[in-house]
Amino acid sequence: MSTSYATRVNKEYETSASNFVTLQQRLNEALAKAPFFEAQLDQMVAEFKRNNPQWKKFSDLQLCRAQAVSLNDIMIDASMQRQPNMRHILNIIQEFRETMVMAIQVYENEDGKYVAWDGQHTALALYILATKVFGDRLKTCEVPIVVYCTSQKLEIRRNFILLNGDAKQPLDFIDTYKQMVYGVKVDGATDQEWVDTAKKNDYFRDADLFATNSKFGDDDEAGAFTLLADTTMSKSLKTRKHPQVTRMFADYWKRLNAQRPVDAKEARQLYEYFNLCYEQDITVDDAYLQQFVEFTKEFFEADFSPSGMFWDKVKMAYENWYAKANPDSYQDWGVRGFTTEMRTGIPFLIAQVRKSTTLKAPNYTPNNGFTVAKEDLWD
Repeated sequence: MSTSYATRVNKEYETSASNFVTLQQRLNEALAKAPFFEAQLDQMVAEFKRNNPQWKKFSDLQLCRAQAVSLNDIMIDASMQRQPNMRHILNIIQEFRETMVMAIQVYENEDGKYVAWDGQHTALALYILATKVFGDRLKTCEVPIVVYCTSQKLEIRRNFILLNGDAKQPLDFIDTYKQMVYGVKVDGATDQEWVDTAKKNDYFRDADLFATNSKFGDDDEAGAFTLLADTTMSKSLKTRKHPQVTRMFADYWKRLNAQRPVDAKEARQLYEYFNLCYEQDITVDDAYLQQFVEFTKEFFEADFSPSGMFWDKVKMAYENWYAKANPDSYQDWGVRGFTTEMRTGIPFLIAQVRKSTTLKAPNYTPNNGFTVAKEDLWD
C-alpha cells in the first residue's frame, strides 16, 4: 500500500533522537523535494565559473578567520535546522563574495564531528562550490566555524529562533512551526505554545494533512496546508487559536476526503468559523462535522477558492445589501468594499447554515455591518 506524501512529511517529526546527515545527503533531500531546482543549480554553477575566473580551487577563497575545519567534518542535525531553501542557496552562490561568508555556528558531538545549528545554507553553498565548481576533495576544503561549548539542543533551538532576524534569511512561520514540533518531539520542550503546535500537527497527521510553504516546492501535493498565519500560528500568544480549532478543521478535512491541497481561502474561512464555534461553546463533534461536510458539498461543492461559486453567491448578496445600505454611494460609485475574506464570507456561511441545516451556528457581526437577506441565500 502506497504511503501518502503527507504521511512521509509528518513521519519526519516522529523521532526521539537527532537525525545527523551529511551535506551531500541534505542537498539531495532538498533537490528531491524540489527537483525543478536541479537545472537552475547547474546553470548557477556554470555562471559562477564564468563570473569568477580568478578562483581555481576552493582554497583560493579568502574566508574570514576562525577555527577552520574540513567540510567533511560538518554535519547537519535535520531535526534542528529548517528545511533547506534551494532558492536561498542559489542566491548565495549568485551573489557570492568572500567577505559575505560568516562562520558556521556549531557544537561538537561525541564523535568529534561539528554539528551546524546555524549556517546550513552557508555550509551547503560552500559544499556546492567545493564539489561542483572546483571539484576538490572535501578533506582539503576548510571552512570557518565558531564552536559553542554546549550540546543542550533545546537551548540551541531556542537561540536558533531568537537569533534569526532580519539580518539573515528570516524565519517564516513554517520554520518556526517545524522547530516547535521538533522541540516537543525530540527535545521534550514543555512550553505551552510549542506543545500546542505539536498537538496541532498531530491533528494534521491524523487527517493526512501537512504544514508546508511554497518555497519547499510541495505546496501542490494533496493535503498541503500553507496558510499558517492566523490559523495554526500567530505572532501574538493572545490571538493564536486553540488546538481544538485545528482539530475541528482536520476532522472536517478527513470527512471531506479531498485529494488536493487546502486552499488558502478555505483555511481562513473554516478556521474563523470553527474558532467562533469554540469561543461560543458550540459542540463540534463527529455528527456536527458530518452534516457540515454534506452541507458544503451540496451547496457549493466545498469550494472556497476565490473563483468558486461560494464567493459568486456571497458577492451577489453583498451587492444587494450594499445597494440598500449605501444608496448614494452605490448610485455614484457602485459596490465598494467587497473582498473574498471573512467579513463577507462568514456572515453568508452562517446564514446559509442556519437556513439549510439543523446545526447550531455561531454569532458574528462583521466590522462593515454586512447582513445577508434570506432571499439572497440558496434555496
